[in-house]
Amino acid sequence: MSTIAQPWLPARVVRTCLYAALAAASVLWPRPCKAGWETAGDWKVSAEDSLSIRAAGAAMAWNTALKPGRSWSVFTNIAVRRGNPLIGSARLLFGDEGQKPRLAVDVQRRAGDLTCVEVQVFQRAWHTVLSSGWIPGGDAEFALRVCQAGGSLKVALYGDKYLAYVERTPEIPRAVLDAITRFGVAAEAADVRFSGLKFESPWAVPDHYTAQAETAVDDLLAHFWTGGLKQGCIVPTSHGYPLSGPAPAGPAQPRGGLWERAMMIFALDALDRASGDPTIAQRLQTEWTRLKNLYTPEELEAAGGPLHPACDDSGWDALLYLTLYRHSGDRDALDRAKGLVNNAFRRWLDGELGGGLWYNNQRQAKSLYAAAVVIAALSAAEASGDAAMKDKALGCYQWMESNLLRPDGIYWADRGRQGPLGHDDPGRIAEAGSVTFLAGNMAMGILHARLFRLTGDKQYLQRALRTAEGIARKLTAGGIYLNDRDAWANGTFAGDWARDVLSLPGIDLAHRALLRRTADSIYRNARTSRGYYGGSWGGPAEGPGSRWCVNGSRPEQIMTSSSSALMIVAAALAGQDRPADRRN
Repeated sequence: MSTIAQPWLPARVVRTCLYAALAAASVLWPRPCKAGWETAGDWKVSAEDSLSIRAAGAAMAWNTALKPGRSWSVFTNIAVRRGNPLIGSARLLFGDEGQKPRLAVDVQRRAGDLTCVEVQVFQRAWHTVLSSGWIPGGDAEFALRVCQAGGSLKVALYGDKYLAYVERTPEIPRAVLDAITRFGVAAEAADVRFSGLKFESPWAVPDHYTAQAETAVDDLLAHFWTGGLKQGCIVPTSHGYPLSGPAPAGPAQPRGGLWERAMMIFALDALDRASGDPTIAQRLQTEWTRLKNLYTPEELEAAGGPLHPACDDSGWDALLYLTLYRHSGDRDALDRAKGLVNNAFRRWLDGELGGGLWYNNQRQAKSLYAAAVVIAALSAAEASGDAAMKDKALGCYQWMESNLLRPDGIYWADRGRQGPLGHDDPGRIAEAGSVTFLAGNMAMGILHARLFRLTGDKQYLQRALRTAEGIARKLTAGGIYLNDRDAWANGTFAGDWARDVLSLPGIDLAHRALLRRTADSIYRNARTSRGYYGGSWGGPAEGPGSRWCVNGSRPEQIMTSSSSALMIVAAALAGQDRPADRRN
């Protein structure tokens, strides 16, 4: 770790002083406090998960109710505002029965807007086992998560502006971990506030699929997120590639594509459902604030315009607004979703070919891609009680069921005035070229499943089971799903497929296994050495051996990586109990 030129003290010196002060403080009789906290110093406990102090020297507080066992996880929001010229510090403490710290996770701030996070272990003396070094950025508020199972710690620290640090410690000596029975916090030379503290022991260690999902989303964040939790955003992209320079501050600068970032937002949302990561909701709320500031309501609702030139873009973005509505609670997001859906109906829904939505303004074909609009319409109608929107959505659903369903149980991608496109070659279903569409088939399965749950009508259940069987027969290769038609979008509905379809009564467990094999294959074979995800799910991730890479859908594009990562995250949802209050 770097040291600091005078008059600043090296971090190791400050650490030694702090531990000496804490050792002295530990001999003071702790003052019992509400919510299970025993405090030494001027701590203010406002709730069981929130406490603060203006610390001139060292001060700590121990919780009598929270008992670390052999595995544990801690999450907390931390605000650190330095109170003197030295380094200000907020830390999590893990101690023995005598309230002597044995392990500490320390978030330090110093002048120059620098932050450092360290993990220290006590064995006769204090030893630093992990240090981020001094990171610039001016962050003053943080989200910190520390998990321990199997001997090492995973530390994730996110700042309000720029900081993002995720790392794992080396193995912690077993004797240290075995001695830990108490949990506490400490502060030094700063105004410190801990809030939203969540402690779990024993900790439910993420299973294989959840661990893969967390890695996949960490990869997306590393490549496509800039800034911290409260002032950051998904980087603006064009054709999937990040634009050069900092994130745009206003409409005079390039704003990037909207539906492209939707693919990543769907992956974040799916991980939130799988793991309950509390930082995801903060990111998505920040993302919605950015979109509201960057686009007018008219732009966000303009089906057929530059942001949403076709019905699929309109569907993705309406679902994007609904996702952000669920995380932010902002009625404006729901209104934008309804406005975009209604404009899509007005622009592309007519009676030609018996109904249904045209794919785009050229009106050459009506498309399975419209399933995204229909799912968004049903969800928005349910959230708002809009009966007219629901009726239009059901009409479009029935048109797809009547006009795109094939005899083999899957759906044509498009239907024109002469019939289904590709009807003369119905077996053309291959990677990077297909007359059907995996994501569209999954979307139809989700619609069947949701209508079954809404109505109790078993015809919808049978349709959903039929769709799952059709996908397994026709849209797989080598024992995994086939990324057949659209590497930028085929993973879009995988999370809802896992939750809504794979949880149905009577569903064969083989479908869950199929999703999990696909996730494993993508993680092993389609992940590049830099943590991007390619469209060839059986591998290779890139190069001339990948049909998708040759065709121009590359791992470095946000849509390609996010679509494939969504399959990985969906596998973490498969098999989980489905909440009764389904989140649309």
